[in-house]
Amino acid sequence: MYRIVIFMFLVNPSNDLDALEVNYKNAKLLEFSKIEECYKHIYNNLEELKAFSKIHYGPNSAVKSIDCFKKGI
Repeated sequence: MYRIVIFMFLVNPSNDLDALEVNYKNAKLLEFSKIEECYKHIYNNLEELKAFSKIHYGPNSAVKSIDCFKKGI
């Protein structure tokens, strides 16, 4: 299973984690059996994922990348 992880550019990375794992969307678990499905979800929901990161890191934060990783690695 694959999960979405959002990596951030942080001004002071020692004070915060620089990655955010996206586990749910609309109370539905976000896990993908194929990496292609995971990246398709990112492509189709890019702006929403960026907005989600700003909830956690603030409105002036910048996304470095959004990637898919195998669960448990």
